[in-house]
Amino acid sequence: MSATSVQFAGNAATAAHFDNLLRLVNHKDETVNDAQHAQKERDRLIRLMRGARVRIPDLQATLGHWAQGVNPEIERLELDSQEALAKILHRPEDSGRLKKMNRSGVALFGASWWAYAPYEALLIATLLSIWLFVWDDESDSVEFSDLINDFERSCAFRRETMAYIEASMQKNRTFDLSTISTNPVVTNFRPVGETIAVHCNDRQIKTFLDELRFFITMSEEEQMYQMTPNIPTVEEYSNRRMGSSAVRVCLAITEYAFGITLPDEVMKDEDMENIWNETNIIISTTNDILSIKKEVAQDQVDTLVPLLADRLGSPQASIDCSSQIVEESVKRLDAASERLLARYAHDEKTRADLGKFIEGCQYACTANLNWSMVSGRYRLNLTTMKGGVWVTL
Repeated sequence: MSATSVQFAGNAATAAHFDNLLRLVNHKDETVNDAQHAQKERDRLIRLMRGARVRIPDLQATLGHWAQGVNPEIERLELDSQEALAKILHRPEDSGRLKKMNRSGVALFGASWWAYAPYEALLIATLLSIWLFVWDDESDSVEFSDLINDFERSCAFRRETMAYIEASMQKNRTFDLSTISTNPVVTNFRPVGETIAVHCNDRQIKTFLDELRFFITMSEEEQMYQMTPNIPTVEEYSNRRMGSSAVRVCLAITEYAFGITLPDEVMKDEDMENIWNETNIIISTTNDILSIKKEVAQDQVDTLVPLLADRLGSPQASIDCSSQIVEESVKRLDAASERLLARYAHDEKTRADLGKFIEGCQYACTANLNWSMVSGRYRLNLTTMKGGVWVTL
């Protein structure tokens, strides 16, 4: 099971896709007045958000009935995570970025998301998370990216990345990967790709690659919108967010991380797809809620909370609606899980492994929330959300 297949490189569809995005970035079909009006709308939305004081409901209570915890190997993981980050961000000019990444708590992220994975799998899963964080910042970080305002170079970076990913996962490779890329932001995917290629079956590998393509393609569309004055609709944003969040990339290695292999029919089941989708919605929406302070500070309004605030009339109404989206998604995930477990109640092993997969999705949701509260990445420094949390944007 995977996201809708997205062709990324080396064909006419890709060329057309790239040309269309480039046309939008360059505003070739817009009049000057249209572009000025769009920019005024963006500025108006920034003013609506900035300085607003909002109450974020207790999302911990919403997820309180789900599994959560921290892998006991977190101290070992912390050392290995710092070493991995130092290898990627090794240039003198990367020192500030390295400090910021170390403060973000990537080891806690990995140890909470894959709380009972054996250490080798825990490390690989965390290395994937590190790679995703660093790679994403490379093209969209206001603070660190030199590609953020250069769409053509960014697209070349993405094509180089996908070519490297695909090559690193070839089991009988006969060429040197350095002929594709020597950029450490790209090449540090190698241990992840090679491990997944060895330890996973064809279906799992295909799913992982499909989700990586989906993530990279949606990241491209996200940058395109951010480089134009046009504001996406809530629906346009939500559709691409399901890929650019990279949640599905991480879910694709759940079987590997917990040492299970579910039957193909289970992974193709409609309720399994529902579980993936609801997990994605919960994590992506939670991130949008908890990162809003950082994003408003950076004049970013192409995210769920500002877009809903524009539609509903106030930042608080948007926060309340976003929190309700999480609550309703939790209920749908619980219902899909119950149906799927009941459907395979006759098969003891499948049901047991299915229970582990579902629990892995629950850990992903609670881990993302708990990590976001304390991570320096989102500037919240919270220890609890009991009773709700007041934030000034």
